[in-house]
Parts: sequence; structure tokens; C-alpha cells
Amino acid sequence: MTEQASTPPRPGTIRSLLGRFVSLALVRAELFSIEAQEQKEALLGQLMLGFLAFCALLFAMMAGLLFVVAVTPASARPWVLGGLALSGLLGCLLLLWRLAVRLQRQPPAFATTLTEIRKDCQSVFNQRG
Repeated sequence: MTEQASTPPRPGTIRSLLGRFVSLALVRAELFSIEAQEQKEALLGQLMLGFLAFCALLFAMMAGLLFVVAVTPASARPWVLGGLALSGLLGCLLLLWRLAVRLQRQPPAFATTLTEIRKDCQSVFNQRG
């Protein structure tokens, strides 16, 4: 019985077909796992950028209000407040623009896995025909 398990199956048998199928499925599962990890890292990066944009907006608003109240004379307060609010808004918009560009440039999720599965299907159908 150990002799039979150690000898490779003959080509064209059900055993060899199942062995090839299992091997192919394992390779595709590993590829899927790698792409899932890449997607997770990309999502975390995008969430961090969005969070930083939100924090920049809040910080700009608080700093502007504190600065206006503490330092400027009453006649200049509207201009200082407007400048701080504008700079905070521009910083936030810059970060959000960067996030949008990053989202547009990234490839679709699991694109490599789907491409490889399509190639596998084409090769199976081409061998039969």
C-alpha cells in the first residue's frame, strides 16, 4: 500500500486530475490570501489619510478660534479667523484630494486572482477542444 501512495499517478487518471485540481486550488488560494493582505493594507492607508484630513480640519478650527480670542485686537479678528479657517480648509481639501487620487489609481480588488482563474479556465477549455 505504501508503494502505491509513493508512485505518481498516471496521466489522464482521475487521481492525477484530482491532484492537479487540488494543487491549482492551493496556488489560487495562496494568491487570494496575498491579494487580501494587500487590500487590507491599502484600506488602512486610506482610512488613515481620511482620519488625518479630519484631524487637520478640527485642529485648524480650534487653533484659529484660540488665536483670534487670545492675540488679535477686536478689529482684526474677522480677518485672522478667515485666514486660519481658509488654511485649514485648504489643508483638509489637499488630503482629501490625495485620498481620491489614491482610490482612483488602485487596481480592482483581487484582479490578479481573477486573471489567473480566467487563464486556468481558458487553458482547460482549449485542451478539450
